[in-house]
Amino acid sequence: MSTSKTWAARAVAGTTRPGAATKTTVTAASVTARPKTRTTESERLMQQGLGLAGSLLMPLGLIAIGLGWFGAAHTPYTFEQVAYLVSGGIGGLALTTLGGFLFFGSWLARIAHQQRQQTELLAGEIARLADAILTLEGGE
Repeated sequence: MSTSKTWAARAVAGTTRPGAATKTTVTAASVTARPKTRTTESERLMQQGLGLAGSLLMPLGLIAIGLGWFGAAHTPYTFEQVAYLVSGGIGGLALTTLGGFLFFGSWLARIAHQQRQQTELLAGEIARLADAILTLEGGE
């Protein structure tokens, strides 16, 4: 094994001195052990809360827009139509937009959690490979 590969394997394992010898053994438990993802209760509740709020506000906004249109379409007076437009149309649009942003936030929280899981799995595999390299290096 070349010197640069030896030094790189030790650097991955945490020993940065080129002359330091480290003996690490790989057991069946260390190969099959995978890191557990730590999802806190608050993260899970935030993700579910954002999804629930978004999925409730979007249809409510669409219903408000529909009711505003229905009210404005069935009255001949302009001053009543303006009130329906403001309360139903603009308010409904605001509810629908807010619901969409909340639902998007829920989706981003879910993606961030999956990214954390994949990162922890990758870190575990890198540690396992570093242990295997050090074991092979120690045996030669």
